[in-house]
Amino acid sequence: MNKLYLSRSRIAQSLRGLLLLSITMIAVIQAFAANSIQVLVTFEAANMPITAVLDKISKQTNVAIFQNNNQTDLAKKVTVNFKNEKLENVLENLLSSTNLTYRIENDLIVIIPTKEKESVNENQLQQTPKEIEIEGLVVDVKGEPLIAVNILVVGTTKGTSTDLEGKFKLKVPVGTTKIKFSYIGFDDLIMDFNPSNTASFAKVVMNEAAYNIDNVVVTGYFDRTKSSFTGSQVTVKGDELRKVGSLNFMQAISAFDPSIRIVPNTEFGSDPNRVPEITIRGENGFDLRSSADDARSNPNAPLYLLDGIEVSPTRVYDLDMNRIDSFVILKDASATSLYGSRGANGVILITTIPPKEGVIRVSANANFTVSIPDLRDYNLMNATEKLEYEKLAGVFKSRTNNREEQIALDIKYNDRLAEVVRGVDTYWLSKPLRTSINQRYNAFVEGGDRSFKYGITLNYDSDKGVMKGSGRERYGINVSFNYNIGTNFLIRNDLTINNVEGSNSPYGSFSTYALQNPIERAYDKTTGNIIRTFAFNNAVNPLVNANLPNTDINKYTEFQDNFNMDWRINKNFRVTGRASISKNLSKTEKYLSPLSSAFDKETDANKRGSYTTSNRTDINFDGNITASYNNTFADKITANVGVGSNAATTDAIGDGYTATGFLSDNMRFVQYAQQFKENSKPSGSFDKSRLIGFFANVNLGYDSRYYIDVSFRTDGSSRFGKESRFAPFWSFGAAWNIDREKWWNSDATLKLRASVGSTGSVNFSADQAITKYQYNSSYEYNGVYGAQLLGYGNPALRWQNTIQNNIGFDLNMWKNIVVLNMDAYIKQTQNLLLPIDVAPSTGFSSYTENLGSMENKGLDMRLRFNIIRNYNDGLNWNVTIGASSNKNKIKNLSNALEAMNQEANSQQNVTGPKPLRTYQAGRSQSALMVVESLGIDPATGNEIFRKLNGDLTFVYDPKDKILVGDVNPSLLGTIQSNLIYKGFNLYVVMAYEYGAKIYNSTLAQKVEGSSPYYNADKRVLYDRWKSPGDVALFKRIDDTSAPYQTTRLVQKNNFLRLQTLSLSYELPKKYLEKANIERAKLVLSTSDLFRLSTVKIERGTSYPFAQTFSLSLNLTF
Repeated sequence: MNKLYLSRSRIAQSLRGLLLLSITMIAVIQAFAANSIQVLVTFEAANMPITAVLDKISKQTNVAIFQNNNQTDLAKKVTVNFKNEKLENVLENLLSSTNLTYRIENDLIVIIPTKEKESVNENQLQQTPKEIEIEGLVVDVKGEPLIAVNILVVGTTKGTSTDLEGKFKLKVPVGTTKIKFSYIGFDDLIMDFNPSNTASFAKVVMNEAAYNIDNVVVTGYFDRTKSSFTGSQVTVKGDELRKVGSLNFMQAISAFDPSIRIVPNTEFGSDPNRVPEITIRGENGFDLRSSADDARSNPNAPLYLLDGIEVSPTRVYDLDMNRIDSFVILKDASATSLYGSRGANGVILITTIPPKEGVIRVSANANFTVSIPDLRDYNLMNATEKLEYEKLAGVFKSRTNNREEQIALDIKYNDRLAEVVRGVDTYWLSKPLRTSINQRYNAFVEGGDRSFKYGITLNYDSDKGVMKGSGRERYGINVSFNYNIGTNFLIRNDLTINNVEGSNSPYGSFSTYALQNPIERAYDKTTGNIIRTFAFNNAVNPLVNANLPNTDINKYTEFQDNFNMDWRINKNFRVTGRASISKNLSKTEKYLSPLSSAFDKETDANKRGSYTTSNRTDINFDGNITASYNNTFADKITANVGVGSNAATTDAIGDGYTATGFLSDNMRFVQYAQQFKENSKPSGSFDKSRLIGFFANVNLGYDSRYYIDVSFRTDGSSRFGKESRFAPFWSFGAAWNIDREKWWNSDATLKLRASVGSTGSVNFSADQAITKYQYNSSYEYNGVYGAQLLGYGNPALRWQNTIQNNIGFDLNMWKNIVVLNMDAYIKQTQNLLLPIDVAPSTGFSSYTENLGSMENKGLDMRLRFNIIRNYNDGLNWNVTIGASSNKNKIKNLSNALEAMNQEANSQQNVTGPKPLRTYQAGRSQSALMVVESLGIDPATGNEIFRKLNGDLTFVYDPKDKILVGDVNPSLLGTIQSNLIYKGFNLYVVMAYEYGAKIYNSTLAQKVEGSSPYYNADKRVLYDRWKSPGDVALFKRIDDTSAPYQTTRLVQKNNFLRLQTLSLSYELPKKYLEKANIERAKLVLSTSDLFRLSTVKIERGTSYPFAQTFSLSLNLTF
């Protein structure tokens, strides 16, 4: 994000000097002819140095006059009064009392010693000096001066850099042909040089890098040129991000870096209120959360920074992608060590679009999205098949061969058969679903001048979801301004207010409707009203509850103000500071009508109906200050040194309660409740944490070839024990630009990188190191109340620490036709934090301890082919292939986890939708372990198991579990294609995973283990064992018991899906000028259009997945 401040700090850099120098250079080119100067001078001065008089004359006449500051005669003071005098006469008069004269050289006036002039006259020649001094100004395309631009005479080590006003002076050796200008965030510029075109350097214009900020790496604290950066990172511009067309940033980001993986969630599908979870380069710690709802406590989540300030995953999920200018993914220790205890899981830096100067400019974006439920993974039986399954499963057969019972069962069968014959075949999956039309609007107004710029953003986003009554609605406003004080001090303030309200569907879990019997009617055939109780199984129709006035909402309002300052003391020293304060007010409410089926058996009116609410207030402060120094020594050695400190505080307080006893269905306000829920009372929570860190970074380079980067940070956190409050973190990195070597004779560029370092993680409870007590009114003695132990703290609790090793290279061949970036890494996490079970007699169940270590190692690769680059015809096509492989291994583990393994292997956990994880040293924490199965016995229809000793048996024993694979893939990535022709842009992203194994929950619950009274997968009818001699994949059809977890239900989980397909068209400007429109772009996009998979499993069981089709219009006025 410092690039943002760099551009702003240039805005007010000596406007007067820029204009005067630019006019001077233009006038020189136009006014000089051969060796004659036809300019008149009117000027008066008293007791003024000659050098100052020359500067004044140069500015007045727009003629460039070059002086040598070492000429002492220029310091002489003179008194002059010229009126409409020729410039030649003025110069002769002014220099007459000195040993100086002038000559016209290459259309410029050069002040020289008299002897040199005489020598020239004597020989009638112009002797070319050994060095020619040039001076000028470097600006961007808007005329803003660029500070600290590196200027190098190509083929030599001579160079300089621009000052605070963007000006430079450089002595260029005779024979020089090219001069190179390079600057962070801008394309390198190489200009031809010869003694006759020195005036062309009076004003040098540089262009910003067009793609991926090729020349700069934003680390959040100190920016680095790409050539000097030793870490592993990926930088993406906002325009590239928006091509993906996803509804939110977290879904889109995985398209750009294969090491990023969105944790699969086959349960909640496209639920708009479910925040996706992301990992970078695997999982560094044990995720032992009882629920994944609380993304803030995910121990494997990366650190998110928005404009340099830490934000929650929910904040990023709700961020309007139209506001994003760029984002950076930092992956290894050299890139993340400055974040110390927060950097082990990777860092994602997001920079928002800054306001630009000029007349008022309005950018408006409108997006309309159609979301269609994706039910391709459901293969349920129809009414005819369902009735046949019930018959084969023995539903209509007397277990005791009782005649009267059999007659009654035959009648039931005939009644259901009659309904099937009448055409009853209720498609229950459609009942809670809808095709939703979603809207998203964004407007950005910006303007100002070089001293003051402002921007105002308004956004609205409505995502209704594909389940009726669900949705997420977002409103937001952002106001920012930049103010330049003088030429080198910038302040920026950014105020954001967001309001988000999410609602869960009153229809409940989608799985409820997938279980409903298609033979049952949803509505009365006579009245059309909802049937409350089904005719055949006496169950309650789920549509009854769905149409009651139940509510289930969650909402929050957030206020955040960020203040930034950037002081460029001179071209070498810089001080920056940031301070942010935010307040988040969140609330959840859930009302359950007293008429709900949940209270059908409740006779006490004071217990019918419930209202549950919780409130939470979070107040966060985050601030940092940095000081940096950069310079070049001996024309070869570059030094970038930075130091800084940051502090963060978090205070959260919450409360909640459940009230019951609503006497009327429509009286939903808590005032009408009769009591708190039985055996409950209001609850409360308080969470406070503090973090402070001090850090330093040194980056040294030699001859643009060799670089080393060293970082050190020490962090103190209240989350850890008083005996281990502070911990050090560090990194060392090195880079070698091989293509800069003299012996490198290829057009290709090659850079090698390596780094090692230590980072940490603090995504844990704030009170895990503290022993907690609570007063109890039942413990009373003599008017004094006692306290009971709630949790045992660990004062010796140490930081979870990750040692990261990374080696990589960046290869660019055949003038960017092939670009390859590859990294190999090993990450070792030590002092893993885990809850340890203790004896119940202690009064609590567990405490937190440091146990064991874990390793992740793998490869990242991005290979880009620029296949067609025909700029003249406007045709460009590039393809990018991303691939990542990660292997996880538990290195050491305490025996304290044995209780968890025993629980996973207990008899009550050997069936179900998926095996519980077991943890063993030498294996992955996501290892899949089940008992080996030899299939179904054709004679009996029962499953055959293999014991560890090789014996075969029909008796299942969890002690016979073996390792069959890993639920995480061995290879994953994306394939991107970007085709541009004139104003059209076709963009395609394919995502793939290979090598994972999955325990098929559909086979375990909807093929086997399914009750014949509910609907199930068609395979339950067609692929189950039915009679002796059948060779079947699944056990006998009349066995409704849940299957044991065996290899028979484990399958390969490989897939390929079309993540994004978008087509955009940017209208030619000649059609827009009459409407005063600067830019107009139309985009059509779709997501998840198809998916090929090796496993047939129901996805989106609680909330279905969706296919989306979007149309967006982007206008700039």
